[in-house]
Amino acid sequence: MSMPSNGLDQQKSMTSKECSSKDIKIASSQIWSPERQAFMMWMYFAGSIIVYASRTAMALCMPEMYDEFGWDKRQQGLVMACFLWGYPITQILGGYMADRFGAERVILCAGVCWTTITLFTPVFPYLSDGSQKSSLSLVIFSRMSQGVLQGMHYPSVMSATGTHVVETERTQVYSLISAGTHGGTLFTGLFGSIILHHFGWGSVFNFLGVLGYIWIALLYAHGDTKNHKPISVKENISSENPSKKASKPLPWRKVLTASPFWAMILAHIANGYSYFVFLFWLPSYFHENHPDSQPWVYNVLPWLISMVSAGLFGKLATYFLKLGYSKTFTRKTFNVFAMLVFGMALLSISYSHSYQTTLFIFCVAAASNGAYQSTVIMNPSDIAPDHTGFMFGVMNTFGAIPGFIGTYVSGAILEMTSNWNLMYSVTGWVSIAGWAVFAYWGSGEPIF
Repeated sequence: MSMPSNGLDQQKSMTSKECSSKDIKIASSQIWSPERQAFMMWMYFAGSIIVYASRTAMALCMPEMYDEFGWDKRQQGLVMACFLWGYPITQILGGYMADRFGAERVILCAGVCWTTITLFTPVFPYLSDGSQKSSLSLVIFSRMSQGVLQGMHYPSVMSATGTHVVETERTQVYSLISAGTHGGTLFTGLFGSIILHHFGWGSVFNFLGVLGYIWIALLYAHGDTKNHKPISVKENISSENPSKKASKPLPWRKVLTASPFWAMILAHIANGYSYFVFLFWLPSYFHENHPDSQPWVYNVLPWLISMVSAGLFGKLATYFLKLGYSKTFTRKTFNVFAMLVFGMALLSISYSHSYQTTLFIFCVAAASNGAYQSTVIMNPSDIAPDHTGFMFGVMNTFGAIPGFIGTYVSGAILEMTSNWNLMYSVTGWVSIAGWAVFAYWGSGEPIF
């Protein structure tokens, strides 16, 4: 005897409710509690400090390494930029692996490797036959390898916040974590300068390598690795839930034909070019143009200000969203500071002739760029919330390439012209162009 149709409907309805209830439990179980969120936020903040400290240590040590190895400006630019050769390679892979297998696993595995390279960086130049070319090649290889491994870090962090943090708090949490990037540069400038002065450039890398191992051990002991369960396609968490991961294929046709996607990419390219030039060449600029200035001042003050501003801009952006302002309005408003004011500050360096004025301009530039953590950098979670880690990897791949080009080209400009004003003027206009593109075509709404 066949079951009545209403019985079948009731059975389907019960099955649907059971599946929905199961999906909600799976999704809600991954959201961090307020206490856990605060703890993990500070753990990832500390990780950002160490990641960026190891990344920027080369810029700090470059004047001393120049004295020892005799590299010209073009070679110096090559050494600082080669990190960004490897950096784009693993952005997409890191985001995909974090979405699929768990962000923390990726962070830990890659972290052990890049920390080891950091620790042994002072050894590489002396493994050669003593010629300048071979020592330069070994340093370049080690820096590029470090870039490959660190390329997985931030897509994984973005994936973690997309999985474990509710949507309304995501901007603030990621902004505070990303403030650690400025904190890392600050850390290198302050403690690295002291170590550099007393113990030499090699000890800077040794110190950061030891700190990296300590952080990895703490993250493994107190993180989520043992409790994380990768989300399978069968679980198919509801797309309305902010912690859903990429269980559906990315609709590439819609993505590639969406102007907000390309606005995000082009803005990040412009920021990658301008920010890395600003970051890597700052110590050399003051060393050459203001030789009597104290390194711990210009290597510390801009990044102290930028770290504070990144956190404040993140809180303010979250406040805007809670007041009901759209994501599009919020992202574009804060990008005025992140790219337009930043670019104008770089242009004004040409009109500065005193140390105090120049330092003030660099501080303004660093403070304004702190807003970037609340704008374009958050856009992958806006336009593709179900593929945050992967989309961030795509964006950061594009952004890292001009970072290498900009750092190297800046070195070439300086080698040919010795004109710092020309170099910073080009950099400033690139940032302003990126702001204009995002202001016109950018969006904070999902594109599919």
